[in-house]
Amino acid sequence: MSFIEELLKTKAILTLLNSKLQEGAADIDIIEYSIATKMLENKLAILTALNVSVDGDGEEKVSFNIYGSGKSIVIDKAKLKEAITIQDTAVVERQATAEDNKTNLPTINTEGISEEEFLEKAIVAIGPIKKTARKTLDKDSFIKVFKYAGDFAKLKNKEVKQHA
Repeated sequence: MSFIEELLKTKAILTLLNSKLQEGAADIDIIEYSIATKMLENKLAILTALNVSVDGDGEEKVSFNIYGSGKSIVIDKAKLKEAITIQDTAVVERQATAEDNKTNLPTINTEGISEEEFLEKAIVAIGPIKKTARKTLDKDSFIKVFKYAGDFAKLKNKEVKQHA
């Protein structure tokens, strides 16, 4: 169903409910009336937002203001057409979980090894450090460094407890 058909359907529901109100009918569902009114308000807000023209827009680009800020978005229609591909088959969708983005790192066994041995193993496990364009650690390097720094702290804490 198109957006206009949805608007017309919502308007028909409201018209029917309004006529029942005018007749004083007893079978009026106030909740249904409220929901239909809210749906119509939302759909009209969308249409109002889309019914904006910007100087310079045309067949090659479209512009939108970002609500609540002084910024705007310009979309190149040609690039957008190239970026979208319609497939003949459906894709398998599933709910995303925290495990999807979790970085699995090998655990270094701290039993019976010295600090130097741990540091050597940690350096191998961390591998080369990668930085972003802003000269900060990238996400994977950051996670690796802090995981093994925490493991090293646990090793040191265990040694301190043994000497105490």
